[in-house]
Amino acid sequence: MEKEKMPAIDFSEFPAPDSEAFIMMPDENFEQYEICCEYIQLGTSVPIGTKVESGFFCRQEMDDGELCDGTIEVMNLNEPNQIRWECKKCGDMGAIFNHEDSAWDNSYLSEKEKELFLDLFFNEIDGDDFFEDEFFDLYQGHILGPFFDFEYFVNLNDPDGVSSGDPPPKLIEEMLNCDWTDPHSPIYLNDSLTPDQAKKSLIFVNARQFLLTLEEEGEFPLTRTGYLKRHTVRTLIKKGQWPDYYKDEYKNNGDETDVWLLHGVRILLDLAGLIKEQNQTYRLNEDKRHLLDEENAGELYRMLFSTYFKEMNLGYLGSTIELPYLQYSVPFILYKLQKLAKNWTDIDELIPELLLYSVTLELQIDEIDTGIAHDLLYDDLFTPLEYFALVEIREKSANRPDEIRITPMFEEFIELKVEDSRLKIRNFEL
Repeated sequence: MEKEKMPAIDFSEFPAPDSEAFIMMPDENFEQYEICCEYIQLGTSVPIGTKVESGFFCRQEMDDGELCDGTIEVMNLNEPNQIRWECKKCGDMGAIFNHEDSAWDNSYLSEKEKELFLDLFFNEIDGDDFFEDEFFDLYQGHILGPFFDFEYFVNLNDPDGVSSGDPPPKLIEEMLNCDWTDPHSPIYLNDSLTPDQAKKSLIFVNARQFLLTLEEEGEFPLTRTGYLKRHTVRTLIKKGQWPDYYKDEYKNNGDETDVWLLHGVRILLDLAGLIKEQNQTYRLNEDKRHLLDEENAGELYRMLFSTYFKEMNLGYLGSTIELPYLQYSVPFILYKLQKLAKNWTDIDELIPELLLYSVTLELQIDEIDTGIAHDLLYDDLFTPLEYFALVEIREKSANRPDEIRITPMFEEFIELKVEDSRLKIRNFEL
């Protein structure tokens, strides 16, 4: 009777990968398709009847609303011809059939090729690679690749900024490489924002609430894949400050990776060293406990901002694209925003003024088509700045946001000392 109840998936019913139906496939079906592909590849790479641990964890929901997270075993059977999977913890099982001759069927490979595939398969999903896959190490004292002055000219015909009023190349280089927590730097991030000011930031509020809740509960247990458990997710959703649809959609259910802003906050706090993972739990870093005090709100805000824009790949929570030159040029963009976006400013008109030459190359745009840059900057830069309450964005049309302006908090938080640095460089050259 158990065999009759066991779910069976006909792999041939999934649309072909090069079809329009595949592109339009619902997310739930696509996730199931990807899992089937992994199981088929793994099952057909080992001898018939051999059970192999997949390295994947069971997604079966338990009575308490948490996911099982047991270890999934995969086996290839030939009577009948099918791929079986079973969870060693909860017993959830299933079968995949009609997978033969698909692009994921490895049965035709030689034994040596199968062995090579298995080595690659298990190396790719090794838990030790989690942070290498999720984060981009952009800042280790230098930008990726050499620093060539010509790459950083806003206008190649005006390299010294005589017509545009932009800083000379040496000052741009100093601006990009400065420690913006140093009061003597060309760009200085102030740590004296008041609690009321800092609480205008969605990221600050949720990060601080995360830390306060963690302090109250003592620890946050993690799943075997390193994510917050559903109970913790529900608690943080109820206590935090999120877009309206978050509470409606996830107040009773949802994994950490479903609630993407919460996931981003957790990653940010980890990168900033405010939380520590130990024995499948997160605990508060007591060395930085003082940052939770109201009077230290400005210091916490600055740490979150600096970590977000200097250590966390901007594309991870945005476009999903790694753009190191865009990220490296953030100090220059902040400088230009303060000069040019005090009032509502058209984003498309602003873009050519914001981007250094290297970034226009990276984004592959020209003066005529700024559409790609518009979307990338909105996802990777403007949206997080809005979450930090440093810019406001509004729509002129229903298609996309068209105008931006900095907030009063922007000018209180970011101090520009470019003119002082310009004078210093000029005197040095003299």
